[in-house]
Amino acid sequence: MAASSMTGFGRAEINLPGVRLSVEIATVNQKNLQVSVFGPEAWPALESAASGWIRARLQRGKVTARVTQAAASATQRQWDQEAVANSLDELGKIAQHCGVKLNVDGELLLRLAESSRRSSVVLPDFADAETVVRSAFEDALGNLVIMRQAEGAALAKDLNERLAKIRVMVTGMEEAEKAAPTRHRDAMLKRLKDAGLNLDVTDERVLKELALFADRADITEEVVRLKSHIAQFSAELQQPNSGRKLDFLIQELLREVNTIGSKASEIATTKLVLEAKTEIERIREQVQNLE
Repeated sequence: MAASSMTGFGRAEINLPGVRLSVEIATVNQKNLQVSVFGPEAWPALESAASGWIRARLQRGKVTARVTQAAASATQRQWDQEAVANSLDELGKIAQHCGVKLNVDGELLLRLAESSRRSSVVLPDFADAETVVRSAFEDALGNLVIMRQAEGAALAKDLNERLAKIRVMVTGMEEAEKAAPTRHRDAMLKRLKDAGLNLDVTDERVLKELALFADRADITEEVVRLKSHIAQFSAELQQPNSGRKLDFLIQELLREVNTIGSKASEIATTKLVLEAKTEIERIREQVQNLE
């Protein structure tokens, strides 16, 4: 199973005696797992139960779950005449206080009546409905996971393409720095000659200076570690719940590239280091979307 995105949406419905419920679960990016559950007032136990079902399936992200009653039929809903009358009375008092005339027309009455309609449906006890409600949650979570996996696959494709670019850049750094000792030797001999010192490359002092430069400028270890981190990163993209490990690998990639930048003696290497850091930062942004 490959890495999944933290963004997704899942929905399911369940029919209970006399009522149809809708379960909707949405997730967005967040470092840790945060679950919020909203449901009917008659089911206070839903929040704790649903939170457990969700945490068993998801590892990261901000999760919002809502259980709502689907639209009731006309026979299931009643006009609340008392509520309409009370609303009109309150509106009249407000209008009088503000010194304006309240015009009561059919549109106002209809809006008040619609907002005060009450349902005749009574939900069963949560304990009696828990099995079917959990089934609806599992269906919604299944749809959510499918969406998250699809987006995760798209993100993984983009990340692998960026990793391929960085591999090419690392090879370019390696090749550019291979020429550094020779260039440094030629430049040093020229400076010595211009200063009137006729030392050749076999002179012990020249050899010592060249050896020190080669040691300071050597990026072999950094290149080896970079290639290893890139391979690990690509492998982790094929694993579930890899977001945190990918965060760590990004830090290591930046560490090695920055070290190469501090050692670089070639302009070409410095340019490649800057390009690599830009790609790594783009990868970091994308990884924030992965679970």
